[in-house]
Amino acid sequence: MYKRYLIIFALLITLPFIGKFYWAKQETEVLKILPCADITRGCGNDFLDVHFEESPKVMQPLHLNLHLSDAENIKNIHIDFVMKNMEMGLNRYLLIPSNQRGEWQAVVTLPVCSQGRSHWNMMIEIESADIVQHFQIPFSANPSGAD
Repeated sequence: MYKRYLIIFALLITLPFIGKFYWAKQETEVLKILPCADITRGCGNDFLDVHFEESPKVMQPLHLNLHLSDAENIKNIHIDFVMKNMEMGLNRYLLIPSNQRGEWQAVVTLPVCSQGRSHWNMMIEIESADIVQHFQIPFSANPSGAD
């Protein structure tokens, strides 16, 4: 009998919190694929521009810069690196704002693909107060890490 009251009490306490997260759920936009000829010169659209400061090489630190034309209310920006039809493990980075003008940055490292592949997709997740936007930018890296 005591357990039944304890379970009911626990449900009554947790339901308001569950409801808050359910109804305050952010809207998520459909993934937008952005073409990229040269990731070191910059790729993106009218809303964002992203580039590496150096030519991307695997297993070497890369300085990634991202600029947003409208950075108001941005809470977080995450970058994931994935390969098509290849599980590469977790490669997720949190970008840090470098100023109030929409500049974000991170130091990232691309892992080595056991099959020697070098075609990557940069998955960008931009979270604001009311929406989460997703972008994909394909690019290539030097698989050997050499110039």
